[in-house]
Amino acid sequence: MTKPLLAVAVAAALPALAQAQTNVTLSGNFKTGVAQTKYSNGATNNGNHTALADGSSRFIISGSEDLGGGLKALFQVDNRFKVDDGTQSIAGGNTFLGLAGGFGTIRLGKLDLYHNLGLDEFQGRAVAHQHSNEGILSYINGNAIARASRAQNVVRYDLPRLGGLRGGLAWSPGAVGTEGAVGDAQKGNAWEADLAYASGPFTVGAAFWDEKFEGYKTAAAGTSIGQQSWRVYGAYHFGIVKVGLTYDDSKLKFEGTGDQKRAAWSIPVSAKLGPGTLLFTYSQAADLKVGGSKSSDTGARLIALGYDYPLSKRTSLGVSYAAVDNDRNATYRYYSLSAGNLSAPVAGQDQKQFYVGLRHAF
Repeated sequence: MTKPLLAVAVAAALPALAQAQTNVTLSGNFKTGVAQTKYSNGATNNGNHTALADGSSRFIISGSEDLGGGLKALFQVDNRFKVDDGTQSIAGGNTFLGLAGGFGTIRLGKLDLYHNLGLDEFQGRAVAHQHSNEGILSYINGNAIARASRAQNVVRYDLPRLGGLRGGLAWSPGAVGTEGAVGDAQKGNAWEADLAYASGPFTVGAAFWDEKFEGYKTAAAGTSIGQQSWRVYGAYHFGIVKVGLTYDDSKLKFEGTGDQKRAAWSIPVSAKLGPGTLLFTYSQAADLKVGGSKSSDTGARLIALGYDYPLSKRTSLGVSYAAVDNDRNATYRYYSLSAGNLSAPVAGQDQKQFYVGLRHAF
């Protein structure tokens, strides 16, 4: 074989060789729509707002390599972008490097943890991402619990699959991105544990989150020094109808002035209706307790209704409506305000939103 022909043969073989060594997959989704929002009953900033709202669009590069002996190397880069204005966040989503085997899976990177457990289906369908019950479950009056997104600098261990049992343990030296200075004896940290069991139509799970902020040991009075939460959830599939229940108990810790604690619960329901799926969620946050005493009129309610209609296996059309009803001193809002081009409500301000959108998965 001449040298030119040999070069062509080697070049042709390289992609196949690379593929045999590492399996790489490109996946993700585009999701966006038009949202019309009304703010009312606030001391300021009442009125209507119409804009495109992103639904956490993303493209994901993931892969694995077989290392032999049942061991695999794993990686993923989850890139987020907004269809409406092209804003992008490279590796803004779940991004990690890890190993998997008979012992389970270990991942290092930026990962969803506590916040995404026990949610309804609004984020994963063509209906409004912002109408998710996470706007109630993962917040205390506007303050995010467990990032209300994903934690950074995470080391996570997941159990191997044991029938319907799954779960894991995670630790971070700086879940918000700050890991403290060298020699700092009071570095903040976070840890999380979760466990769930699914069998047939039944699912039940629980999770715990604890975080200490940087400088918590010598913080001044009134400074926020951490947070702690626990959540239990379950669901049962009655044929064409699925009913769930989630309860969340969370608190913000403050130095010397008493913790702020609230309980919240949510009932998500989904049902097959015609070719599509009908979604309904009712969520409620109870009044805050500050230093053990009840803080009046600090609760809220979220009602969301939507319909997801498939146009194909990958493309679907969604329409949804959601209303946030805040008590006089509450500031709960839709989830992911920036993705919906919305501003935060003032105390006591109610919000109503109608959304029509499209989602394509690849």
